[in-house]
Amino acid sequence: MTEQALRCCTREGAVQADIFAASGRTVSVYVEDGLIKNTEEKEDQGISVRVLKGRKMGQASASCATIGDVDKCVKAASRLADLAPVSRTFQSLPMPAPSTHSPDNWDPSVDRLEGGTLGELAGLIVDAAEMHGVKVSKGMIRGGSVETLVRNSNEVDASNRYTLVFSDFASLSEAPSPGEGVASYTSPRLEGLDPVDMGTNLAKQARAVSKASTLSSSLRLPLFILPGELGEMLDAQIGMAVSADSVQKKRSPWLGQQGQEVASPEITIIDDPSDSRAVLSAPYDDEGVPTAVKPVVKKGVLCSCLYDAYTASVEGKTPSGNGLRRGPHNSQYVFQNGVAPGHFNLVVSPGSKDRQELLSSFDRCVLIERFSHPDVNPVTGAFALEVRLGHVLNRGSIERTFKHALVVGNLIEALRNVVAVGRDAEVVGSMILPTIGMDGIEVVGSG
Repeated sequence: MTEQALRCCTREGAVQADIFAASGRTVSVYVEDGLIKNTEEKEDQGISVRVLKGRKMGQASASCATIGDVDKCVKAASRLADLAPVSRTFQSLPMPAPSTHSPDNWDPSVDRLEGGTLGELAGLIVDAAEMHGVKVSKGMIRGGSVETLVRNSNEVDASNRYTLVFSDFASLSEAPSPGEGVASYTSPRLEGLDPVDMGTNLAKQARAVSKASTLSSSLRLPLFILPGELGEMLDAQIGMAVSADSVQKKRSPWLGQQGQEVASPEITIIDDPSDSRAVLSAPYDDEGVPTAVKPVVKKGVLCSCLYDAYTASVEGKTPSGNGLRRGPHNSQYVFQNGVAPGHFNLVVSPGSKDRQELLSSFDRCVLIERFSHPDVNPVTGAFALEVRLGHVLNRGSIERTFKHALVVGNLIEALRNVVAVGRDAEVVGSMILPTIGMDGIEVVGSG
């Protein structure tokens, strides 16, 4: 398909062209009210085409079952190039270069997964929760494998393959005051998913929420957020802050601060496309540029932004190997997405203490287990999040458990006020991070 597409691009008058081809297989099981409701298996195959006519670029994507589908996709991209405005800077697609690493994020057992295996795992999660008197209200578990190929008219020829396992479950206790628990898992491998442990944690969290009370007053204490919640917040915040596209559109909260302190010296973050724990790790990005381990923040100082080929051309730089189309939670139709500068795997360097030791070192602090939704404004860093489950701790012991409070603050400012970093690293989507404690965040009670 890629060879046919490149030939067709030449016939259409393209000066340069690149083809991103992907095939995927996905098996999913869905749970509702403690029962398996649906099992599905899907396969897909398609291409994305970019055509350069001078400095005018057009791109199109399509599912491809036949060579005829390839030709139609190329002609669509060519027509769009004819209509596109002339770019002031972008005049060349990437040139070939060797990669220096090959991450091991392919699990043959995931590639061979069948619905029955995932159904058994889902059943074990449900059973473990029900053993503790809690029902799994909804959930899904997905296994997928993806193979990609990038070829362009400059003789780039880069392939990649990876597997992913993603699960997301919610539970509901049947107490007079119902409580909800949630649990998720993201990995290239199946072996790290312990269904009994997940079901037990779903029940434990749901029961804790049902017994939690509201806060009558507000608190200003060191506040710790577990990796599962903080990871989603930082993914959006830092992803926006270090994307060259955001910087060039003046949307980055760290605009103009490269080489300056943007966080506490406790914070070091790298983008590591070689980490085998991460779904997105790859030897090449989705434009065929070799990837590399890059410091993003080093001891609080902003080191670099992340570039794809287009944003690099705007500043006259070399692409950093961060042109991405893929996400960590889905293995279907990845060819449909356009290229944008993004991170493969943001890794926050861990501290020296485990979570309990860390929390025990504070006279009083707040630990947030779960928000209703861990959202943050990626441009300003502001957030006001409802707490579904939190604890006030005294030397690491629970003083009280609460819910329905509001946590109000600014994540950009909070990163400057980090008081402690644990060593309990967890994979959360396209991040690996430990428990982190910050000052300057208010917990607003209902009184």
